Amino acid sequence: MLKEVVSSRNPVRRHALEKLAVLSAQTTAVQDEGHDLARLSELQRPRADPHARENTHAPGIQAEVSAVPMSARELEVLTALCKAAPLVQTSKDAANLLAQLSPYVPEAHKQALKPSSLYQELPPWETLSYDLTSAVLAIGLNHPSLRPEVFSCIDEAVSELTSSAEKTVWMKPHNDGAEDSDLAEGSLPAVKLAVSSIGFLRAIAHYVHVWTPEGRLSLVQNIRRLLSENLMISLEGALSAVRNAQVTSPAMKDWKRWMRHYASRMRPLGAMLLHQAFMGVVEESVKLIVASDSTNSTGFLDLLLQRKALLDHSALPPLHDTMESIAVLVSEEMILLEADADYLQVSSAWQQRLALQVKASCLRSFLCCSLIDEDAADTDLLLSWLEAATSDSLQMVDNELAQTVLKSMAVLARASPAVAANLTRSLPRLIVQGRMTYDTAALAGECLARVLKDLSADIVISTLYSLGNVLSSNPGTDSAENPSPFFDGANSVNGDAAAPYETHHPAGSTISLVISDEGTGFERYGAIIQAIVAIASAYHEEQMTALVISMLVQKVSRISPIVDARIITDMAALGVSGGPNELRALLRLYSRVASAATLKHEQYLINAVMEARVRLASWIPKDSPLFEVYLVHLLGLCVGSGDTAGERVVDEALATKVIAQLFRPMAVLASSDPDQKPQFNDPAELSALSRNAWFNIVVHGFTLTSQSGKEYAQELQVLAQYTLPLVDEDRIDMPESGIDLNTVLRRGANGPQSVEQKQLLISALPSCESDIKGLGYQESVFLNAALLVSTMRARAGDCTTVLPYFMEAKVKTTAMGNCMLAVAANSVDVYLQRALSGRQQGFAAPQVALQLATFFEGCCHRIPKVQQAAVASADRLVSQMPSAFCQKTSLFALLELLSLMWKSCLDVETDEYDWKSTYTSEKGRVTLQLSDNTEYRRETLTNFHKKCRHWVSKAIDAAPLDVKGLLQAYLEDYEDDGAYGHVALGRSFAVEMGSLIPGTDQRLTSLDRQNSLGVNTASDFMAQYTTRQEYRHLDGKALDDEQWALVGYSGTSQMLASQSAQPTMDEATELRRLAMKLRNREHVPFQAVRQTLRNAAGVLSRGTSDLTPLIQDLVGIPFAVFTKQAINLGISLWLGIIKENPSLETRVLAEIATGWESSIKLKKGFFAPFQHLDPFYVKEEFAPSRWDVLSKRQQTVHNLIAPHLRLAHMLSSHFSASRLTSPSIERIYARLMRVTMLKMKHTVASPLAREVHFQIVLLALKILRSATRLGASTQWRLKDAILSAGLAWFTMAPKWSFGSNRLQVKAEIKVLHDVINTLQLFGHVGAQAAKALPSLQAKNELLVQLVQQEIGRLTVWITPLAADTRTGSVREGTFKFDLVQTAWLEDPRIAVQLATRFPDSDRLHQDIRSYLMREPEKAVGEPDALYLLIGSSLPSDVKNQLKYLLYWAPINPMAAVTLFLPAYGNHPFVLQYALRALESHSVDVTFFYVPQIVQTLRYDALGYVERYIIETAKFSQLFAHQIIWNMKANAYKDEDSQEPDPAKPVLDKVMGALISSFSHEDKDFYEREFDFFGKVTGISGTLKPFIKRPKPEKKQKIEEELRKIQVDVGVYLPSNPDGVVIGIDRKSGKPLQSHAKAPYMATFRIRKEEAEPETSEQEALQSAELARRRTYEVWQSAIFKVGDDCRQDVLALQLIATFRGIFNSVGLDVYVFPYRVTATAPGCGVIDVLPNSISRDMLGREAVNGLYEYFVSKYGSEDSIRFQEARSNFIKSMAAYSIISYLLQFKDRHNGNIMVDDAGHILHIDFGFCFDIAPGGVKFERAPFKLTPEMVAVMGGSTQSQPFRAFEELCVKAFLASRQYVEQLSHVVLTMLDSGLPCFKPATIQHFKERFVMQKSDREAADFVRKLIHWSERSYSTGVYDYFQLLTNGIPY
Repeated sequence: MLKEVVSSRNPVRRHALEKLAVLSAQTTAVQDEGHDLARLSELQRPRADPHARENTHAPGIQAEVSAVPMSARELEVLTALCKAAPLVQTSKDAANLLAQLSPYVPEAHKQALKPSSLYQELPPWETLSYDLTSAVLAIGLNHPSLRPEVFSCIDEAVSELTSSAEKTVWMKPHNDGAEDSDLAEGSLPAVKLAVSSIGFLRAIAHYVHVWTPEGRLSLVQNIRRLLSENLMISLEGALSAVRNAQVTSPAMKDWKRWMRHYASRMRPLGAMLLHQAFMGVVEESVKLIVASDSTNSTGFLDLLLQRKALLDHSALPPLHDTMESIAVLVSEEMILLEADADYLQVSSAWQQRLALQVKASCLRSFLCCSLIDEDAADTDLLLSWLEAATSDSLQMVDNELAQTVLKSMAVLARASPAVAANLTRSLPRLIVQGRMTYDTAALAGECLARVLKDLSADIVISTLYSLGNVLSSNPGTDSAENPSPFFDGANSVNGDAAAPYETHHPAGSTISLVISDEGTGFERYGAIIQAIVAIASAYHEEQMTALVISMLVQKVSRISPIVDARIITDMAALGVSGGPNELRALLRLYSRVASAATLKHEQYLINAVMEARVRLASWIPKDSPLFEVYLVHLLGLCVGSGDTAGERVVDEALATKVIAQLFRPMAVLASSDPDQKPQFNDPAELSALSRNAWFNIVVHGFTLTSQSGKEYAQELQVLAQYTLPLVDEDRIDMPESGIDLNTVLRRGANGPQSVEQKQLLISALPSCESDIKGLGYQESVFLNAALLVSTMRARAGDCTTVLPYFMEAKVKTTAMGNCMLAVAANSVDVYLQRALSGRQQGFAAPQVALQLATFFEGCCHRIPKVQQAAVASADRLVSQMPSAFCQKTSLFALLELLSLMWKSCLDVETDEYDWKSTYTSEKGRVTLQLSDNTEYRRETLTNFHKKCRHWVSKAIDAAPLDVKGLLQAYLEDYEDDGAYGHVALGRSFAVEMGSLIPGTDQRLTSLDRQNSLGVNTASDFMAQYTTRQEYRHLDGKALDDEQWALVGYSGTSQMLASQSAQPTMDEATELRRLAMKLRNREHVPFQAVRQTLRNAAGVLSRGTSDLTPLIQDLVGIPFAVFTKQAINLGISLWLGIIKENPSLETRVLAEIATGWESSIKLKKGFFAPFQHLDPFYVKEEFAPSRWDVLSKRQQTVHNLIAPHLRLAHMLSSHFSASRLTSPSIERIYARLMRVTMLKMKHTVASPLAREVHFQIVLLALKILRSATRLGASTQWRLKDAILSAGLAWFTMAPKWSFGSNRLQVKAEIKVLHDVINTLQLFGHVGAQAAKALPSLQAKNELLVQLVQQEIGRLTVWITPLAADTRTGSVREGTFKFDLVQTAWLEDPRIAVQLATRFPDSDRLHQDIRSYLMREPEKAVGEPDALYLLIGSSLPSDVKNQLKYLLYWAPINPMAAVTLFLPAYGNHPFVLQYALRALESHSVDVTFFYVPQIVQTLRYDALGYVERYIIETAKFSQLFAHQIIWNMKANAYKDEDSQEPDPAKPVLDKVMGALISSFSHEDKDFYEREFDFFGKVTGISGTLKPFIKRPKPEKKQKIEEELRKIQVDVGVYLPSNPDGVVIGIDRKSGKPLQSHAKAPYMATFRIRKEEAEPETSEQEALQSAELARRRTYEVWQSAIFKVGDDCRQDVLALQLIATFRGIFNSVGLDVYVFPYRVTATAPGCGVIDVLPNSISRDMLGREAVNGLYEYFVSKYGSEDSIRFQEARSNFIKSMAAYSIISYLLQFKDRHNGNIMVDDAGHILHIDFGFCFDIAPGGVKFERAPFKLTPEMVAVMGGSTQSQPFRAFEELCVKAFLASRQYVEQLSHVVLTMLDSGLPCFKPATIQHFKERFVMQKSDREAADFVRKLIHWSERSYSTGVYDYFQLLTNGIPY
């Protein structure tokens, strides 16, 4: 291949060779042992003698190297080898290459070359020398072991060059002037030597760091000898001879051409070029010591200036001699340059420039020497050279020399204060003299600034004033008579006080600066201004910047307009160097200058201000705090122009011009650094300014169709590109339009202006002329602004920003909506016009797809107008550019939106009351915000689905293969995302669209199709999709198919032997390893599990060998993981294996059965011991309802049971498909069901397990019905087990569903129906008794009866409103009493729960009780049986049965407390059982019932209650404290502690015994707590003398007392026993209104611990493991009352908390907040304050007309997300409190006792009137609960609205859930009847139970609740009571 490349005459040969060489060099020796480089080197060897170079250092042979002419091919190979040298990897290859290249280096200058046309531009000897030398030095650099050979080669080359130079002779022309033809030819060796030396020196300079500092010195000295005077003279003479020669030989022509090329490259060939190359070596040699990381000369000096320390001398080796030698050498070069030697005479400009560059290099080199060693290089000498250069204007014209001189001065100033002081005088003079270019003058100012930066402020200010005085020295200007119009009389920019440095103003200039007459004065003034600004910028101090601004402002109008403009322009830099205040001052100056200049038509000043503003805009980065300052200023200036506030007269023309001047700066500022996003301190202010700026722009005539708008279209387009839509986001959801409230939109509102705005609008939107004519002025301006911004943005590449305009209130509801639709259409048309032109990349298909994706989002928007605009826009885009669908962005967005919309509709079913507004897809990068209107969601989905079908069909017609390919790509990426995740509308739609026949397919569309057949391309689509699936490759390896087979001579194929066995073994090993990890409970990512199982499944699907190890682990691993995800994956793989390899079916099924049985034994999933406890068995809390906790609990159970549900579905399906396949399969299923049915009594006891429970029963029935090989006895046994399993569900108390998942309940009802139907189909099995097998008819009938009753209950639950026909209802049947015996025999628990399921049947209760009386021992495990056995009092017929109480399962703690009541006669068995039951419960559970426990002390004749209290107090001090406080509160009947309670002696005795039982630590804690609380409550006592005093005085007294209280460790508030007080807000004291008492409120800092909800089934099951807890702190306000009995509030809130627990037990999404109230003494208590809430009467006092108006003003209009969220919260809380209010008969429900919190919940407080009492004894409030018209208005405004129906449903469900616990609730009240609370009457308990209407069925109870709701809604008594409260107490309503 190498020879082919080399022999080619293609011009790319050189590049190919270089590439080959590089690749060869990068190949390691291990790979090819350097053969590639060796072969490439062979191509370069000359043909003369292949053995000539074996000894490269033999002198005779070296001569032969250059003597043999080198061809172009050989030169290119040699060059390629040189380029590869830096990349050689190994030292061996490097040594070989060095031996190959080193002979050429010394002889390069006299290398003979064959003629070639390749050497057109430059002589090859310079390049050859450079490449060879660089290659050799690169090898030395990268391979230190070869450096001796490298240095030897270089030394030899220097010697050879020097020797050749000495032999060079200047061939002088003849004296007679005759032409000598040999003269020019003889001069060529000198020229060749020169160009070769230049290349050689350039390479040395590049790699000089290979040498040590000493080596560099030796090298430099050797090279210096090369540049002898003889060589220089000979070279110049030779070049002159060549230039003047008339010879026409080819060689002479080449040299003449090459010399011209040198000159054209500004490098004229001559002695000076040699000196430049030499000084490059010198400079690089010393630069490496000073700054090794520098790149170029200017960068080197800048680096020195930026360093904190110039040089660390301690790190340098001793280099005095070296630096001295180099300094001498540099000095000689400077002397030669200054002496103007003959061989350095310069004639041309380029030669002069070279001389100046050499001089600059000398200066830099000497500077380095001086910095390294002052003694070696004299600084004064260097300064003299620098000053001499500055005094020569010709030298300062050269940019490089000027930079070197000035920066060197600055560097020296850093090194020497004396030099710095000198430069503060010389540099200003230099600047003032002005003999410099613009850039040099600017640099001089910067260097002066650098010099001054480190000096004192006095010197800086003196220099500034000295320079500033020059700006006032124009003799033709009288500054006193011509003051600047741009500053006030105080000569300050702002008119403020004196500048910070005013005291430093010198009386006279310390430096005499006089402008010379030479040059242009304006340039000098410019240099001075530049210097002043540079000094201030470098000093970078705000006060200095302010001083300079003030100084320069005073110079305006002192010299000339041109200088004024220069001052204004250059001052822009000061805006960046100062702080925000200085920038604001500068901007205000610019504003005044621009306004004045505009009035006077001074265009030069206008341009200056424009340039200054643009500079600022480009200099200020977006992450700078100045960015916001500048942006606010520009926008504010734009908004303020033309402002007519304060009846000012405005010059409209002037305002228009001022606004126009702002466009370019604003555009530059906005567009600078587009990738950087600024962070604003006040984004709301900026947003408002931006809107108002655009409005003002339009008001002043800059519209889309106006001439001024077209003139500034480019700037306006840039501004629009970075502008948000002109909609006030804060008012989007408010009913009042932001258009009406905006004052800028009213500017210029007169007749002509209004007509003009409308005409401009009509000209742009002619189709809306009639609508436009009816608009007001503000609407017209707004539409013009929206049209301008949206059109400009469309031109810039974004037409979607028009959509937010449709969220504006007026656009949604008025004719403006039609106009805005036209604006949207116009924007899309403008965008399409540019996109279809195809001229701009920003409008290509990917960008159009982004636009489409946004419009698709709009198609699903919650606001109809947005939908309408988005659909129309998407239609336009798709019709014109269907190719936009060939992008993932648009197509995936559309498909994901379909899925999201479908999910939003599904969520209404799966979570009926927890409304979700936001849906997001990362895959489609879309987000939706949807309203709570279910019908609107469904309608939106229907319409969008229809449109999607139309759009995608058009795209498929245009590009069928591309679109379908994207659809397949979409289908590939899929994850199950929830309970119904396997149904995704987007995926279904993708499959449907992929099956379409494109309309452009001529063949398929020509078929004669029969419509009924539905022919499509689904088969082709799915075939292509299948080929893309990852499971067709085994972890990146190809499949075992015919492509990898051996083909014999006969044409038959045979698989490779290793293929069938090796994958199986590998996958078996991998599976075994994974199984071991899972068995050891190691964490394994599910992705790894998935991949391993898929690989194994692939082998099993195609394997033929023994696959037993694979099958065991393939099935066992998903069962080991046992999550829904793992089981789903397993089912998919198992079924795939069975279908692809049927021979494995029985084996796989057997393993699945084994896995199922192991899950039963290991109690996994559905068979886990997870209990859904009765709410009275768990800890109750005084806390707000938390739906998120309930949701997590629901998800935990779902995750627990989902695997078995999926397995049941799979087994059911597979049994139907394969039951007749094999007898072994039937036996496997029969055995599996038998084992399962026997364990169905020990499953998850949750309402959510109902479906899986009966799904498994249904599966067993299906197997029983279809079995063909089971005998009669086997069938009987299996059916008996099935019936027992079905009845096992009814051993538990009846359960409603959990959560708000309608689909869940529907599925449960359907499964239950299927069970009944299946039982009826083969009821004959076991119906007749045979031999030893009794009849199963009664058992079958019992199960049917109970299932029917369950269906009836669930039907009522899912359709709580009678008129709701969404799901059919099953009427509850009458229970057959003869089945009680069957139930008892099957399981006494079933019989006991029959009483709960049929509570209205007295006979049924009696029958069950009779069984209990006869065989009580069978029911000792069922606590609920006691309710039937002994009831509410001890029956006389219960005697012998009481002994079983010693073994009976404990009842709930509240029921146990009631057993201490007198109704049970203090029977020892009963009391012992009650005590045992209480002790069996955690103190956290019994803590809730402290008030009831204290009350039973009244009847504690035998001391059981006292014993329990004292024993429990040992475990919980908090319990003990609550007991003590409660006993104190109940010791007296009155609030003033005057009338003792009859139980007081008992209470005192128990209290004393309790306190005396405390340990030392407990006693100490008790004393600290009670002392702390005593001090807190004692403040009320100190307030009593201040009751008549003003509130401020009382507040001051409270704060004074609070400051005295010390917070001890561990103390807490009685109302917050679960938190510790860590601080008090000493200023939070607030006296409350009271006529004779002194309640007050204070706020405390409390630290609490919160247990995180269970998140997994493992955590749910591990009850012994402590829940993870987090600590958090809150501020809690509390009210301390003295003289008010709080015990009734305690009871009411305790009952509310109990109802909360009941609602939580069914997962009902309602809200209550049972805040804490604790009675601590007679008439004393602590009440927690509801946080973030306000009473309804306070809303009335704040002039809010009604509750609905409050919601609108706080949360936005009714269609806003915030309002709907608040309304949802209102409904949930309203439903719960309504039912509770009815059941507990809360009265006194005036607006002062009803609160509304920030989230919209309604809350009830102050329960002084409940049960059987009312205020004043008069029952004004006859309605069941308070439901006023304003409450209905919030809930939709109509009883037929969706929100109100949700309220009704929740009320019904709350009532139904509560009915089941009527006895338990009555126990809470029953124990308190003797407490003396005024709310109790003799019939209180009877009335309380009657309100639950237990005689009614569930459906009748639901109808009863609806009647209560309608009665309350229509009741006038509520309004009458509110009016009564207004008259008597001034409470508004």
